[in-house]
Amino acid sequence: MTLETWQDRITQHFLSLADLRAGTGQPIFALEHDLDSDEVNELSSLIRSRPRLEMISGRNWLLGVIYATEQGYSYSGEEYWRSFEEQTPRWEYRDRYRLVPWFRQFQQTYEGVVPTGPWAGHFRIIAWPITHAILPRYLQHHLARALYHLRFRLAHLRANDPLSVGRLLSAYAQQHTSSRFQEFLQQEELVGRIVLSLLNSGAVQASPDRGGPIYQRTLQRIVRDMEEVRSARTWLQETQRVVADRFVGIGRGRGPHGTSPLRPEDRETLNTTLHEIRSSLMLTHRGGVTWSVYTEITSFRAVATLRADIGVFLKRTRCRLNGADDFKPAGWTLSGRRKGVLRRWPDATKPLIQFDGTHGVIDNLVETTCRLSPGPIWLFRVARDGTAHEIIGRVVRPGNHYIILTTGELPSSHPELSACTIDCHGIRSFRLLMPSDVSAYDTRWLNQLGLQVARTIQVWPAGLPGRNWDGVGNSDWLTTEAPCFGMMHDHPVDAYALRIDHGAETVVGAGEVGHPVFVRLPPLTAGKHLLTVKARRSASLDSIVRTPAAEGFAELHVREPEVWAPGLVSHSGLTVRLDPEDADLDTFWRNEVDLSVLGPESHSVTVSVSLEGAGSRELLAERVGGPMNLPVKPRAWRSKFERFMDDPERVWAYLEAVSGRLTIDGEALGERSFQFEHSAVPLRWVLRRDHRQIIVRLIDDTGQDEEPEVQYYSMNRPLRKMRVTPQDALTGITVDERQEYLVGGLFVAKSTVRSLGRDSLLLKPHSDAVVVSKVLPRGGFKSLSVNPTFSELREGTVTLADSLRLLTQWQDARRAGFVVNARHEQVIIGYVHAVYTKVFGQRWAKMEDAFRISPGSLDSFRALQRSVANPPFSMLLQRDHRRMKGDMAKAAQWYADVASQYRVCTNKELCDFALRLASQPYGLSGAYGTKLDRLLASIVDNPTVLRGARLLAVLSASRAPNGSVRMLPEWKW
Repeated sequence: MTLETWQDRITQHFLSLADLRAGTGQPIFALEHDLDSDEVNELSSLIRSRPRLEMISGRNWLLGVIYATEQGYSYSGEEYWRSFEEQTPRWEYRDRYRLVPWFRQFQQTYEGVVPTGPWAGHFRIIAWPITHAILPRYLQHHLARALYHLRFRLAHLRANDPLSVGRLLSAYAQQHTSSRFQEFLQQEELVGRIVLSLLNSGAVQASPDRGGPIYQRTLQRIVRDMEEVRSARTWLQETQRVVADRFVGIGRGRGPHGTSPLRPEDRETLNTTLHEIRSSLMLTHRGGVTWSVYTEITSFRAVATLRADIGVFLKRTRCRLNGADDFKPAGWTLSGRRKGVLRRWPDATKPLIQFDGTHGVIDNLVETTCRLSPGPIWLFRVARDGTAHEIIGRVVRPGNHYIILTTGELPSSHPELSACTIDCHGIRSFRLLMPSDVSAYDTRWLNQLGLQVARTIQVWPAGLPGRNWDGVGNSDWLTTEAPCFGMMHDHPVDAYALRIDHGAETVVGAGEVGHPVFVRLPPLTAGKHLLTVKARRSASLDSIVRTPAAEGFAELHVREPEVWAPGLVSHSGLTVRLDPEDADLDTFWRNEVDLSVLGPESHSVTVSVSLEGAGSRELLAERVGGPMNLPVKPRAWRSKFERFMDDPERVWAYLEAVSGRLTIDGEALGERSFQFEHSAVPLRWVLRRDHRQIIVRLIDDTGQDEEPEVQYYSMNRPLRKMRVTPQDALTGITVDERQEYLVGGLFVAKSTVRSLGRDSLLLKPHSDAVVVSKVLPRGGFKSLSVNPTFSELREGTVTLADSLRLLTQWQDARRAGFVVNARHEQVIIGYVHAVYTKVFGQRWAKMEDAFRISPGSLDSFRALQRSVANPPFSMLLQRDHRRMKGDMAKAAQWYADVASQYRVCTNKELCDFALRLASQPYGLSGAYGTKLDRLLASIVDNPTVLRGARLLAVLSASRAPNGSVRMLPEWKW
C-alpha cells in the first residue's frame, strides 16, 4: 500500500469513529487507529523509507500523527526525541515543530483529545503524541499498582464520572508514586476515562459498536500489554473484581475497609483465622514527660499452620507497620507477639500492618482485624511498669492515670489534665490523673471527650495466667488453663449472671459490698470468646435508683500453647531511615541524602546501588564498598558514597539514568530498598561520550517559537559569559573540538514559557545547567587542577547580586567528566572567597585567611573580633557561638535577639539574611528570589550585623584534618 492508500483507509476509520461518538463528549485518541502490530510496522517502515521532504509534507499529515503517537506509546519516560530520531533517520530536530499543527488538525477534524494539565503546559510538543498514546507502556505498571491500592475507594465512589476518578488517582499520586506518573495523572479527566474503560473492559468487549470511551481493539491492546507484566496483571484483575459491582450499575460497592471477593476455600480459612489475629497500640514511658508509640501484633503462627500457601507467603514476605518506615524481615510475624515503634501516627485508611506482597486471605485478614480504632481521641491507661495500653471502650476509672492522644483540640482544659510529649509525628498527647471522687463537672467534661466513667463493679482476671489484661475486658489465655475472674461491687447487688458466648446463663451470689467474689470458668477452645457479666441489683436499690443494671463484657483470646525451642530467638531486624524520604535521583547522587541503619551491633549490612536507563536497561549495579558494621550513621554513609561516586564510569551511568535504587541488605535481618526517579524537565542538557570526546546537547520540549538563551562559563573564568548559538546547542557540542572549552565549564540554558492565564500572561521560566570537565592535552599534575579568576566581580562588570545567582547555578549544576568533582570544588571555593572579599573587604579577607590557617592564633582571632566594631557584641558571639548548632530557626532567633539587645540591628529579616550570606552564599538566590538586590543594598548600611554573622560562621566551621578551619559551617537551614 502507498502512503496515500494508508491515508485514505485511516481517514475513513476515524470519520466512522467520530460519527459514533458524536454528542457523547468522548474525545478520540490517535492510538485508536485500528491497525494491528504488523500493519503499524509496515506503515512505519514505509514512512522511514521516504525522502525527508516527502516525510514532513502536510499531504499525509494523518500518518505523521499515527507514527508520532506510536513513538509516544513506547515512550520510556526520558528522551522522546532521541528515540524518535534513532527510529527516523532522515528526521531532523527542527522538524519537531511540525507535529503540533498535525495534531491540532486531528483534533479539529475528529474531535480529538487535547493535552491538559501542568505537564502538558511544560512539554508542549511531546504532550500531544504521548497524550494520544493514551497510556504509554512505561506508565502501565504504575497505573495498575495505583488502581490496586485504591480498589476499595474506587468501588465506594458515588459518582463514576471521569473527573472524579482522575482526581482520586491524582490525589493518591502526590504521596505514593513517581514524579513521572504524577505528571501523567495531572490530566485528570483523561486518566479517569482510561480507568473507567479498564475497569469496565468486559462490558466494552461485549458491545458490538465502537462508541465506548476507548476503541475496543485499542483497549484490548493496552490490557494485553499490561498483562505481560505479571504483577500488573494480578493488580488489574483484583481491582476489576472489587469494583465490578459498582461499575455495572448495581451500586453495591464496598467501602475502603471492606474485603475483596474470596474463593470459598479462602473464605472458610478467613472465618477460621479472624479470631487469631489482633493488633493494638501501646505507649512506653521514655523518661520525664515523653512517651513513644508502639504497635503490638499477635503472632501469625496459628494462621500459617492452616494452609501451606499461607505459611510460605508469611515466611517469604516482608511487612511494614503503618507509621514506620522500615521493613520487617520475612517471617517477622511468625516469631510470637511483635512490637514496633511508630514515628508518625498511623494512617486510618490503611491496616496497622502491610505486607510487601499480596495474598487473598492475609490481605482480607489485616484489612479486617488490624485497624486503628476510630478517632479523633484515643485513650491509654498507664500501668505501673511504665507502659500504657489503649482502652478501646474509652472507659476511665477513678484514681487511675491515663494518656489521651488526639489529632485535634480538646474541648476545654481540666485541672487534672496536663500536656506531655509524644515522639510520634501527627498526634498530640495529654496526661490525665483521674480523681478518686468523680464530680458532676468531671463527668460532663469527660462526656465531651467521648469518655465514660466506669461502673463501680470491678471485674479482673484472678491469678497469674491472665495475660495482657488491659483493664477493660481484654485478656489472653491458653486452652490448657481455666480462666478465673474476681468481681467486686460498691453498691448493693444480689447476684451476678454470667454467660459465655451464647451459652446458658449461670447465676452467682454477689456477697457483701466491698468483698470480692471469684469464679472459675472451664477451659475454652482456641479462638475468641465473650464473657458477659450482668449485675442483679437488690430490690431496695431499684426503689431508689431507676437505672438499668450494670452489664459488662470481657473478651478472652484463647490460643494453643507454644513449645519453646532452646536457642530460638526472634529477628531483631533493621531500622533504616532516609532523609529526605522523597529525594529524587539528582539529590541522591549529589550525596545530599542522610542514610542511617540501626540493628544488632554484631551484624553488618551491604549497600548496593543500581541505575536504569530508558526501557528498563540496566546501566549500573554495584556494591558501595565492602560491608558496613551496624550502626551505620549518616556521616559514615556520605563518606563511603563520596568515594563510590568518584568514578567517571559511574557518573556517566548516572547522567544517562532514568531511575535508581538503593538497597540495604542485612541478610537474616532483612532488606530495605529505596527508589529514586530522575525527573525530566522541558529544557535540559543531555551528555554522552563518543570514545574520548564529550558531546553536550540541549533538548528543548517547551514548544516555544523563541529560541532558548544558551551561555557558557569557563572553569578558569567562572563569571565571564560566553554566548552559544541555540542551533549549536540543539545540534550538539563536541567539547573537545573547541578551544574556548579548554578545561571545561558551565553550560546554562534558559527559556520562558508563555501561557495565557485567567487574568494575565503567565511567565514560567525553565532552565538547566551542567558542568563538564575535560582532559587537558598537555597532561601532567598541572592539568588536574584549575586556576579560576574573578576579575569581573572585583572590577564591578558583574554585580554582586548577579554573581550570587550565578554561584547558585555553579553549585547546583550536574557534573560530568575528568576529575570534575575536584575541579568543581576549586571553582566553588574560589568563587565564595571572591564574594566574601567583595562583601567584607580585602582586609577582612586576609584576616579570615590567617585565622583559618592558624585557628589557635590568638592574634588572628582578636583581629577578626575587633573588625566587628562592637566589642561587647563580638565577645558575646565568641562565648555563645555553639548556640548555632542544631535547630537553625532557634539559632537565627537568638542571633536576632542579641543583635537587637546590643543595638546592632532590629530587623530580623536582615539578621537572617546576614547569617545565610555568611554561611551559604550559594543558596541566597533560591531563598530570597527578587528580594536579593534589596537585601544586599540594606546589608551594606549595617556591616556590623554582617561581620558578626560571618564571625559566628568561622567559629562554627568544622575543622579539617590538617587542623585548619573550613570556609563554610555545616549549618542545616
